[in-house]
Amino acid sequence: MQVDVVSAERELFSGEATAVFARSVLGEIGLLRGHQPAVLGLGKAPVRIQDTQGDELHFAVHDGFLECRGDELTVLADIAELAVEIDVERAKEAYARAVRHEQDPEYEGDAAAEKARAQLRLRMAGVEGY
Repeated sequence: MQVDVVSAERELFSGEATAVFARSVLGEIGLLRGHQPAVLGLGKAPVRIQDTQGDELHFAVHDGFLECRGDELTVLADIAELAVEIDVERAKEAYARAVRHEQDPEYEGDAAAEKARAQLRLRMAGVEGY
């Protein structure tokens, strides 16, 4: 199936894949060629694509949608990053900043979202303990 992963900034992937695995707001889902049409909301969660060579690409997706139409699947995200491109030090700094902001009522909602983004980035980069 043709798979495209697009963020507000750029296209991260466009190519053939055998399977896509994602965590939608309704739960985990695996999609194969010929899946029933679906539009699913994505929160802050990993997306994994298995390409036709059997290799896997991992993405950190921060809010968006997944649309499946026959043999075409599109992930349209507010923010999306290839796991191998994640800047670990920057993510650690963002996590520390979010933890500090959690104590400040001015940043209440923003701090929780910032912390969730940093945690996902760190998990996708293989960093444990966050």
